[in-house]
Amino acid sequence: MKSDILLLEDDILLGESLQDLLEEEGYSPHLCRNGQEALDATYKHRFSLYLLDINVPLIDGRRLPEKTI
Repeated sequence: MKSDILLLEDDILLGESLQDLLEEEGYSPHLCRNGQEALDATYKHRFSLYLLDINVPLIDGRRLPEKTI
């Protein structure tokens, strides 16, 4: 079973590169471009791991965990 990973990254090239790398390693990454998109994803999916960029639009990666509680 693939592990679901939430990947929060607003840099398009870096985000897609990380997504490709994780997929090649057998993971199932869900790429989000901003904090609000990531927050919405946490209500729809259960993730095994969260990889968060701290400097993204709307809700930064440092504040996202407190919004999900």
